[in-house]
Amino acid sequence: MTATLVACAVAAVLGGAGPEAQSGGAAVAPAGAVQSYLTVVSPRGQRRLRVRTVRGYPALRVSELSPVLSVESAVPQGGTAEIRVLGQRFDLVLDAPYFRFADRIYVLAGTPSVAGDSLFVPFQLAVEFLPRLLAGRYRFDASRRELVELAARPAAGPAERAAAEPGAPAESPAAARRRVARVVGIDPGHGGADVGMLGPIGSAPFLREKDVTLAIARELAGELGRRGVRAVLTRSGDTLVPLYERGRVASARGADVFVSLHVNAANPRWRDAAGARGFETYFLAEARTEDAQRVERMENESVRFETSAEAPEGDPLSFILNDLAQNEHLRESGRLAELVQGSLERVHPAESRGVKQAGFAVLATSYMPAILIEIGFGSNADEARFLTGSSGQRRLARALADAVERYLAEYERRLAGPGAARP
Repeated sequence: MTATLVACAVAAVLGGAGPEAQSGGAAVAPAGAVQSYLTVVSPRGQRRLRVRTVRGYPALRVSELSPVLSVESAVPQGGTAEIRVLGQRFDLVLDAPYFRFADRIYVLAGTPSVAGDSLFVPFQLAVEFLPRLLAGRYRFDASRRELVELAARPAAGPAERAAAEPGAPAESPAAARRRVARVVGIDPGHGGADVGMLGPIGSAPFLREKDVTLAIARELAGELGRRGVRAVLTRSGDTLVPLYERGRVASARGADVFVSLHVNAANPRWRDAAGARGFETYFLAEARTEDAQRVERMENESVRFETSAEAPEGDPLSFILNDLAQNEHLRESGRLAELVQGSLERVHPAESRGVKQAGFAVLATSYMPAILIEIGFGSNADEARFLTGSSGQRRLARALADAVERYLAEYERRLAGPGAARP
């Protein structure tokens, strides 16, 4: 996440820097105003820390991290400060929004500062940069507000070192499943009063989007189950689940990844609307093309069937944590989308329309790697027949299961440490 995005998010929810920012010192909001916490965990124990507001931004007192995490700090001198995390040095400049690590400069939203005899560092440094720069040793769980320091991995033996060599065979998906059981959240788009698109164009419609997405979702859940991967559905029947609730439903059932299934529809005003065809996969980000904006509007229109279309509001720190969580999963979502597109190319009768990004409401509360798949154009007669046929649905479900299984195997290798390579 760029410092600009973080700054905008924090300023928006905190309403500006507040009076403490005008005081000239690194003033901390009164203890009575502190309502937010961060839990830090390591093999040495667990501790719940207050997240204070310093100059309008969430901050942590470094001395409170040290009893649990491998964090040490030197006495600030000459406007600079130094902390060591797992023995690695972070050089801070007091009252300046950046730090140096491994001869590189990183930009922060807030500023390190001193109040009394205490060094405060931006909350962002702990929950965003430690997991990024010390991957394999730190993990941040935004939903639980928990920063975890993992134990050091034992030295690799000959077999492990060989597996890390370039060109070594990748770990099999089955091996990854044996190490950690993962759960896949499957979201059949639309449902109930929200039928979705009807197709094809130019003849009596025989495809209803809500039916196709549910049928493929059931096939995908069954295929994953046969491979030992548990799947949960956001809806198992013809019911309407609000867009902003679908990610929460999957999360509450323990999902690690979120896959939302939809059927595309051509704009009737297109020159050859009935001929439009192909499949595409999206992850959550700002739509960059007119076509992505079109699909975004089409899928987000489902909120008109809901009694309340408002996104939930939370406390300021929750907003920031959720923003960080989405940023953390952005690259993971992009990789999952790439694998899905590649796998569908092998079985789909139409061409790939590529990996795209858009602001889908259904993905906005999916705090995990999350994608939305437009599985084909139901407005195209040939694709409509493929999408409604049991053979086509099975082929698509197997291809999706292949991609998800491969992604989970890759994800496990990334969690295991920086030595694991992508196949």
